[in-house]
Amino acid sequence: MSFGALRTVLFLAARQLWARKLLNGIAVGGVTLGVFTLIVMNGIMAGFQQKFTLSIIKISPHVVLFDTELRPQASILARYEGTFVAARVSHESPSDRQSQIKRPQEIVRALEAMPEVEAAAASLSGMVLVEFGGKTKSIDMRGIDVPRQERVTPIGPYVQSGSFVTLSAANDGLALGSGLANDLGVKVGDVVHAAAPGGKPLDLKVVAIYEAGIPPVDKTRGYVLLRNLQTLVGRPDVIGRVEIRLKDTDAAPAFNDRVERTFGYDGESWQESNANFLAIFKMQDMILSFVIGAILLVGGFGILAIQIMIVLQKQRDIAILRSIGLRRDDILRVFLLQGLVIATVGGLIGDALGKIGLVELAKLKVKSEGLVKSDTFLIYEDPKYYLYGLAFALAVGLVASLIPAWRGSKVEPVDVLRGQIG
Repeated sequence: MSFGALRTVLFLAARQLWARKLLNGIAVGGVTLGVFTLIVMNGIMAGFQQKFTLSIIKISPHVVLFDTELRPQASILARYEGTFVAARVSHESPSDRQSQIKRPQEIVRALEAMPEVEAAAASLSGMVLVEFGGKTKSIDMRGIDVPRQERVTPIGPYVQSGSFVTLSAANDGLALGSGLANDLGVKVGDVVHAAAPGGKPLDLKVVAIYEAGIPPVDKTRGYVLLRNLQTLVGRPDVIGRVEIRLKDTDAAPAFNDRVERTFGYDGESWQESNANFLAIFKMQDMILSFVIGAILLVGGFGILAIQIMIVLQKQRDIAILRSIGLRRDDILRVFLLQGLVIATVGGLIGDALGKIGLVELAKLKVKSEGLVKSDTFLIYEDPKYYLYGLAFALAVGLVASLIPAWRGSKVEPVDVLRGQIG
């Protein structure tokens, strides 16, 4: 294409765009709305998802091994005979032995020797009734080795009052979530009474109150020394779980499968633990994609309708241009260029308005205490969405301009000038 022909195409496209400022402005507005919606809605959805995911990853182990054996013992007859017995035992009495992880410290050392593992810690969990000032609360108590546990699920940075390090030095220390502390009305230094079925009651002193920003954790979980929880639930020397922190959080499902095969205990990755919430996020993303796609398609139909109208109104002008030497390709380029200009302008304005929208939304005071705690709109600004918005706008503009551009390029000067068309 020669420079002269290019100048002619650019002049004609600019002339047509300027001649119908109102109609083309409406088409630009449709594209702008689609891109603006894409950026703002993705920023809001991604903000909540990012906050939830990062909070869960920080406060929860990436993989947990439980005390359920994947390779259970043989039947009672097989154990008695010492070999395989082709028989079925009905109503076999359950074993009196408590479920526990055997040789937990060896498992912890083996895990920490793996290159994928950042830290591992053995612990025990159980439901414990805590009573203070006439109020009783059932809480998820975790018995831990504080230094090791801090490397797996660091609680110290979230402590609002007291010190989590004190828990390892105090024989009767207790760390509570802020929601639990508020429900019971306790403060650092208060002594609560704790008890559980089958164990020995203890009086525990609150040494730390933390707030992880996840209400389900802050309102239900407490931490004590491992030996204290073993005493409370009547499970001396028992380890019920091994918690693992990985260097790559996305590799948790594959690593969980590996450690299950290696150690023979049931495991769970953080993705499995939060599968319900992650599934909801995926559904939200699908719905959002449909909504944004529909808005962008509406903008595309706006461009299509305007371009078709221009082609129908300008068939005589097109015929004259063809008769003085413009080729079909030149006519095609004129209309495609108009669509791309509308889409580009709409995309850029949509990007700018989306940026402003995210900044303003992030300033809004909205108190939320659902899955995560926040005082403002949770916004995550990802630069790639600005590129996506512009790319989608250009794609819509190009596709919407193809039909009218092709139709315009097929106009035959002779048929128009003879009055057979237009």
